[in-house]
Amino acid sequence: MIGRVIARALPAIAVVLAAAADAGAQAALTANLTSSVLGEVRAYTVRLPEGYAREPQRRYPVVYVLDGPPLDEHTAQGARPLAAAGQAPGLIVVGIPNMQRGGRARDFLPPFLKFARRDGSPFTGGADRFLRFIRDELVPRIERDYRTTRPRLLVGHSLGAIFVSYSVGAAPSFFDARFAHSPAIWRDEDAIAGDLARSLSSARGLGSFFYLSVGEKEGGGLGEGYAKFHTVLRTHAAAAGLRWRAEITPGAVHETNVARSTPSALRAYFAGMTPPKR
Repeated sequence: MIGRVIARALPAIAVVLAAAADAGAQAALTANLTSSVLGEVRAYTVRLPEGYAREPQRRYPVVYVLDGPPLDEHTAQGARPLAAAGQAPGLIVVGIPNMQRGGRARDFLPPFLKFARRDGSPFTGGADRFLRFIRDELVPRIERDYRTTRPRLLVGHSLGAIFVSYSVGAAPSFFDARFAHSPAIWRDEDAIAGDLARSLSSARGLGSFFYLSVGEKEGGGLGEGYAKFHTVLRTHAAAAGLRWRAEITPGAVHETNVARSTPSALRAYFAGMTPPKR
């Protein structure tokens, strides 16, 4: 009799254990990486998709999210229901926290941006070094420790969207899809939009995707940045072989645009693509 009770209980126990494993997978795992490129220790977070623990042979695309947390959480929350509905594969979401006290601008702004800080000291953007950190140190670490596959995605918001744009020319084939939300380019909008235009003008057969968004209720400067990028994409993307979409997110302000636009952004990218079989 005890054997029959145990036999009946085993399926329920398996369900509970699988649910617990998935709950653990969806929680953020935090680790540090000592960067020789940046000369500092950088933290990162990893959010694994539902089913990661149950399917040890399956590999997953990775989305790298600047300013994560909190934007990595927003991205993971937006991706999860799409995967459940079969509209996108499950995604490993890697969040890269920004460095305060000027470190964010240093990391995200391109090296061609130079200006005087408020205290009069000179500033030069360090996005080239930050890109090397992602390409040569962080991505190899993630691909060593987790079951990954292409495509590889990059998400940036505000200043982070400038880095996303810069990466088109600096590392055109490294990311398969880029998502630039609320680009804050008003300080040097002609230089930043011009850099994207030059990158696309000289490119052919990119075969990647670029998503641009701005919140419906965002301020004028952000709307102008969106318009500048939109014009560049409309003018140059087709010849470069870049698939793209630009959307104004209904009801979104600057702080909510990533959370509100992520489902539409991922759906636009994965439309027409066949998710990996489970």
